[in-house]
Parts: sequence; C-alpha cells; structure tokens
Amino acid sequence: MAKRAMFFSLSVIFIIMILAYFMGHVPESKTSLDGNAAATTDKGEIEFLSDEYFNDLSGLFKRTKVENDKWYFFDGAEKIAAKAVINKIMNDLEKEPNALVNHKNFNLFFDTIDQNIRKLDSITEEMHFFRNTLNAYSNAPDELDHMIDLAATGKWKLFSAKFHRYNNEAINGALNIKFLSVDGRFEAVYNTGTGKIVVDPANIGTYNYAPGSVNPIKYYNHNKYDKVPWKKWGNIKGFSYEKIIRLKSEHGSEEAKNNYKEVERWIQQRKDELK
Repeated sequence: MAKRAMFFSLSVIFIIMILAYFMGHVPESKTSLDGNAAATTDKGEIEFLSDEYFNDLSGLFKRTKVENDKWYFFDGAEKIAAKAVINKIMNDLEKEPNALVNHKNFNLFFDTIDQNIRKLDSITEEMHFFRNTLNAYSNAPDELDHMIDLAATGKWKLFSAKFHRYNNEAINGALNIKFLSVDGRFEAVYNTGTGKIVVDPANIGTYNYAPGSVNPIKYYNHNKYDKVPWKKWGNIKGFSYEKIIRLKSEHGSEEAKNNYKEVERWIQQRKDELK
C-alpha cells in the first residue's frame, strides 16, 4: 500500500513538472533571437570586433541562456542563446563588412561563430548561405599560379575536389581542383584549364563551420553543419542541390586523376624552387 501511495505521489509530481514546463516555457523570445535588445551597454559604445565586443557576446549568451533556462537541458536554453549570438554576428558583419579585413581579432571572430554554430541541432537557411559571406574573407587569390605559391609554402593545402567536379557553364569539371586553408575553414576551387578561381554555383568553394577530419566527432560535425545543409539548399540561393547532381560529375575520371597529380607535381616543383 505504501509503495502504491509513493508511486502515485511521484507520478503526480512528475505530471505537475511537465505541465509547469509547457505552461511557463517561452521557446524563443524576440530579444534572444535577434540579438539586438540584449546588450547591456549602448551598442554605439562597443566597437565591432573589439575585445569588448566579444565580451558582450559572451554576456549576451549568458543572459539569454538564463532568461530561457527553465528545466536545464530540456528547454534548449543553450541553443536559444547560441542563435542570439549568431544572429547578432551576422547582423553586425552585414553593417560593417570591411571591419573584419586584417583585424587583430580575425581568428577570434571565426572561432566564436563556429563554436556557437556547433551548439545547435541544425542550422537555418540564412546561416547556411552566410558561409558564402564568410568564405569571401579567405584571401584566396584569383589566379591558380598564386595559389600554387601559397600551397608550396604551407599556407593552403591541396584537397579532394569530389563535390566540385561538375560540368557546368562550359567548365570541364575534370580540371577542377580544391584547396583548403590550413585551419580547414576556407575553400577555394580552381580550374587548371582557365587558371582561374571557380565561382560557378555548382562548384564554388564554401566556408566550413566544422572542418572535416578522420576524427569521428569532427567527421560527424562536418556532415551535420556543412554537408547536410548543402544537400538541403545547395551552394547559393536559386541553384539547388537537385540541380547540381543533375549535372555530369567528372570525379573519378582518368582526366580528373591525372589533373590532380599534375597539380601535385606543380606544387612540389615550386617547393623545390623555394629551397
């Protein structure tokens, strides 16, 4: 009898907790999502990308998390806070796009957005296409010959172009090659036929929120935050993944394999010249 009474009491308490959660939980407040009204100081007093700016972002995250923290990890407060930070960063960069160029906190900016992206279960379409904005800060040269110099000095590395070898806009995809920045964030695709960087919507290089790796966790995150959104929305608006995969891919062809080996040879030759 005592056990039944205890079970009944626990059940009632559990039900009350669930009801309290759904009745009192506010999924996402306007303040926490747009990231505009959460700052503790006048926005005009905080210089974009300054040390104080990143301290304010940290404060925004903490405040938004507390505001939405009802039942610990059940309420998704950390994800709501991460969205607030990401949305503020996107808005601020749009207002001052040139501020990031050669800024002392360049790496901290990308570290901050990457870390908050990885707190989410999935990213929005806006966050996905924001990768193109971020990749524009890669400083990748327009000419392949200049990229060969950077690869020879270890600033970029030749990588598989498996998803960038589609025949499109009179481009022979077999001649496309891809380079990654040493931190794995930035991508740049070139065509050895034209000697120029590739910017067509099927093959363009994009920013990686979670650079890939043989490490299982990093591999999983790269698939989650970079590849899955690509398959959902494509590289740019108006050119879907479905359109991309309808194109003929030259990946695996003898021409593509030989082209890759030739670029490897060019890089090694440039290394030898620099010794």
